Amino acid sequence: MPWYEKYQPTKLDDLVSHDNIVKSMRRCIKSRRMPNMIFYGPPGAGKTSTILSMAQEVYTAKHVSAFVLELNASEERGIETIRQRVHPFAATKSLHGDMKKIIILDEADGMTKDAQNALKRMIEKYSRNVSFCIL
Repeated sequence: MPWYEKYQPTKLDDLVSHDNIVKSMRRCIKSRRMPNMIFYGPPGAGKTSTILSMAQEVYTAKHVSAFVLELNASEERGIETIRQRVHPFAATKSLHGDMKKIIILDEADGMTKDAQNALKRMIEKYSRNVSFCIL
């Protein structure tokens, strides 16, 4: 197991130097309102760790896989990924009360133009069921 995976934060309290972001995320969790989010910054800044830590607090570690879809958009960058993976996940409602499911698109700037357009339509249509997190 790589070092960064072994020591990756699993709770918001484990994050270092993201105090304002953590406070905002705690407010989202408390109010049970999860907006769509865009995170930006250099590689290794903690974008993915931050959103995954929040997801684990919302859903608990054993339920994360059912309520969170994480894709590396630079590897799965085409419209077929949007159609075959994102759409089916987004189209179904969360069984976790009023909390939305989460779709994490890491390196979304690597997506093709067609995939970006399809994603835009998904965000417009399914934001009631899903929070889209673009990293």
